[in-house]
Amino acid sequence: MQHKTVKWGILGTSFISNVMANAIQESQTSELIAIGSRTAATAKTFADKFSIPKSYTNYQSLLEDSEIDAVYIGLPNHLHGEWMIRCAEAGKHILSEKPFVTSIEEAKQVISAVEKSNVFCMEALMYRCHPFTKKLRELIQSKIIGDIKLYNATYTAQITEIANPTASGSIRNLGCYPISLIRLLANAEPIEIRGMGRVNKETNGDNQASVILKFADDSIAVVSTADDIEMYWQFDIYGTKGHLKVVTNPWLPSKDNNKIFLYLNNETVPTEINLTAEKSLYTYQINHVSMQIRNGRGVADDGVTLLDSMGNTVVLETWLSQIS
Repeated sequence: MQHKTVKWGILGTSFISNVMANAIQESQTSELIAIGSRTAATAKTFADKFSIPKSYTNYQSLLEDSEIDAVYIGLPNHLHGEWMIRCAEAGKHILSEKPFVTSIEEAKQVISAVEKSNVFCMEALMYRCHPFTKKLRELIQSKIIGDIKLYNATYTAQITEIANPTASGSIRNLGCYPISLIRLLANAEPIEIRGMGRVNKETNGDNQASVILKFADDSIAVVSTADDIEMYWQFDIYGTKGHLKVVTNPWLPSKDNNKIFLYLNNETVPTEINLTAEKSLYTYQINHVSMQIRNGRGVADDGVTLLDSMGNTVVLETWLSQIS
């Protein structure tokens, strides 16, 4: 389907579905033509808000629309796997909200269905498509701070009141971001995973959790997250020649003022690296997926591959199993 505008449908009318609707409409490679919801009222409200020509009162009907090329899945965590498989079986390309799925076995089932149907599928870790992530990766690969010894990441946000309680918690909803970024920069999977956390006795959800990852090159990552603390982020990378301090939220970069401080050993004043982007964060993601679909590619170059999503699932679910 080279040079064709990708026609999108959205499953679910959540907050993030609203964000993605805006991104699809901002994209010059995409067109939003359908919304699927569980009720006629919510489908109509969403369709009217974004001037979407088609609305469906159940998700399967949207998948049966032959005009739709790709589907964004903005449903709760525990529904991602089921609807990725259904999309694949319907021959629809897929962008599914993070986390990819909620178990390693489910990840295997989704990957099998996607590969069998030969559709494009990507987990919506939107920051991965932003040029800020590319710049950070280039700095690590250049070895400007030498061999990496330590990654230190924290990501918290007060989201317990708005997140769906099923298969939720800080590890899946927030921990997925720093874990995916560290794995990307390390270009490896951890050989050891040791986690702990604080579980809410009423909801059984992990409100707070920390994990230590060790990689084969002896580098270590320390990651902490919480979903009942005000938003805070920290990301520092320490190497043999210096360290990088990411000032900007690396998992929510913007169009401008994306800053990294480079501290080299024996230098008292850091070098400021500032990156400006041309587009909004989520539009980069939609453009990336649409271009992959238009060009007939099965693997995302700067996005998230299925193997990558499997790796993230393994870490998240292993971490979660250690505190449950």
